[in-house]
Amino acid sequence: MADTASAARKQAARQADRRAQAVTELAVAEATIGYARRQLANGLTPKQVTQAALETAVLLEQSATALRRLTRLSVAQRRALAVHLATLGLPTQEIAWQLGVSDRAARNYAKGLRSDGQPWRG
Repeated sequence: MADTASAARKQAARQADRRAQAVTELAVAEATIGYARRQLANGLTPKQVTQAALETAVLLEQSATALRRLTRLSVAQRRALAVHLATLGLPTQEIAWQLGVSDRAARNYAKGLRSDGQPWRG
């Protein structure tokens, strides 16, 4: 019984830590967007605007990647989401990006296959 309680406390602590990291990551993204907005409104040259927008896009992509890692879905959740996204007509690359997995994994999830190509059971 004590092992179960200890495991539950550890899991709750990990979840709280991931939540705190996600909040921090979102705050960084918000600050990045605000900074970029102010820079773009500051009368930059077209070349400077392009550079600032590209730099912002890279920073936001990094934040998105970090957030996807912090919201780890179970295999069953990834499978269900992949099937749902596939029924919406999203391409495999988009599904893979949203799930944070490879194109091959996304294709298998959407088709209901395991990594060895066999169908999922249950």
